[in-house]
Amino acid sequence: MTAEDPDNGAAEQGFSFSDKRRIDPETGEVRNPADPSAQAAAGSGGDPEPDPQAAAPADPGAEPAEPGVEVPDDISGIDDTAAPVEGGVEDEQSADARLAAERLADLQRINAEYAAFRMRAKREQDRAREAGVQSVVEALYPVLDELRLARENGDLTGPFETHAKKLIASLEKVGVVQFGEPGEEFDPSIHEALMQQPSDEVETATVFLVMQPGYRLGERVIRAARVGVQAPAE
Repeated sequence: MTAEDPDNGAAEQGFSFSDKRRIDPETGEVRNPADPSAQAAAGSGGDPEPDPQAAAPADPGAEPAEPGVEVPDDISGIDDTAAPVEGGVEDEQSADARLAAERLADLQRINAEYAAFRMRAKREQDRAREAGVQSVVEALYPVLDELRLARENGDLTGPFETHAKKLIASLEKVGVVQFGEPGEEFDPSIHEALMQQPSDEVETATVFLVMQPGYRLGERVIRAARVGVQAPAE
């Protein structure tokens, strides 16, 4: 389309347009692409006609398929039990359980070792204590023997007798017990016979003389009593 300028008489280039609407604005109906008038309008220029299939709206009930994944029509044979993924929650729980079991075993082992250590330490302390007490008693043997002789001879009187009783009581507090008296049945495990004589007055070997008393620390004899023994006459 051209127009002439009334001033200079020159022709000016005009413009043209084509109607690409699929819906006829006058009738409200969908235009038929095969309609010659529609083809004539499309052939006059402008943008190309869009593909009806490409422009068709998608079915709202259909599920979009993932790219590269084929969905079978029959899914009844598919196993929906998923295998445990490495590093998943189940693996983490099992790892925590194993770690807890290991820590519990370590704690029980440490407790057992500590209990055994305490028992060994107590036994060593008891042995050390007994050894110390025994060494003190062995150093006091001469004094204790003199005190016994003095008592038997009647020389242990007054304040000396009081001191002697306190000494014996102090030894008993730490577990030291004096033994060996006339009339006891002779026992070779606690008596040491320095002399023996026959007698018709006894039926078994009997202590009739105590030369040195014996001493016991707890259940252990630290010195046997040295005695004289009367044996039954044959």
